[in-house]
Amino acid sequence: MLKDLWSDIGRFESLFLEILDDTSKKEVLLYPICYCQIVRREGGFEVKLPKLLSCAGKTFSSKRYRWQDILLELDMFMLIGPSDEVIVGKDILSVQDPEAYRISFLPEYREIFYDVYSTLLKYWSVLSKVSGCSRRNTPAESVFTASLIFNEELFQECAHFCKNQSLRFKEEEAFFSALEKLSNFYSGYGDTKDIVQALESLYGLPDNFYSVNLEALREEINLLLKEIRKGKVPFKIKIKSVSGPDHGQGLFKRLLSKLVEKIKGLGGRRWTLMSSETAYFSFTEISLRRQKNPPIPS
Repeated sequence: MLKDLWSDIGRFESLFLEILDDTSKKEVLLYPICYCQIVRREGGFEVKLPKLLSCAGKTFSSKRYRWQDILLELDMFMLIGPSDEVIVGKDILSVQDPEAYRISFLPEYREIFYDVYSTLLKYWSVLSKVSGCSRRNTPAESVFTASLIFNEELFQECAHFCKNQSLRFKEEEAFFSALEKLSNFYSGYGDTKDIVQALESLYGLPDNFYSVNLEALREEINLLLKEIRKGKVPFKIKIKSVSGPDHGQGLFKRLLSKLVEKIKGLGGRRWTLMSSETAYFSFTEISLRRQKNPPIPS
């Protein structure tokens, strides 16, 4: 299901980039996200396996892959058996009945638990927004995706994504190269020279570049350089769209966004990023299915 195509970065980062190539598999991330949510609620790293499978299975069910296959491919978990035996790797495939088993992150992920959880939510946010993009495999989509990844401060992932997009879209190479250099700077793999080169690359592009406000981006980079030369701590640049947050959303999404804001204003249950994203995409998917498959009149 998930192939190790990104051998020069960590497995955790490569997982995101692999799913980004096929966003229909983004629900795979529900397994580690659900695990993190249960751990935070219960206060221990060991979770009953049936509880995790139930949580992930509420919104994700695969006819092609068993839960054992998914856990193996994620390569983030270990199982603990009835006699406290630890099961990892391919041995997970031999487990048939989950009832007597517990599950836990591998030690390297437990040590950075909250960082992992935060990053997973960022991955989910990007993948959810990209999944709704109508122009697949185009320069516009790639520019949009790269900007989302960058704004989530997933700099290592952004650098690798842009490096590959530079090879795919030669006419847009200057933009992807600039974003790659900025990402390398923020992730600690570059220096001030990369920022200067990024700025030079962007000067040859129009101010409105696939709805990205390059005029504002160039101003931000110039300001960043001034701050660095003054010895100040570099601030994080954010990429802006030309027409603001509603640009390219379409009438349906704008109306739905306004509806969501009204619901949030009514109070009640705490409205989180995850719940609002889930509500929006569930509502959208149901609406689209109804449009494609109208009910049969009685």
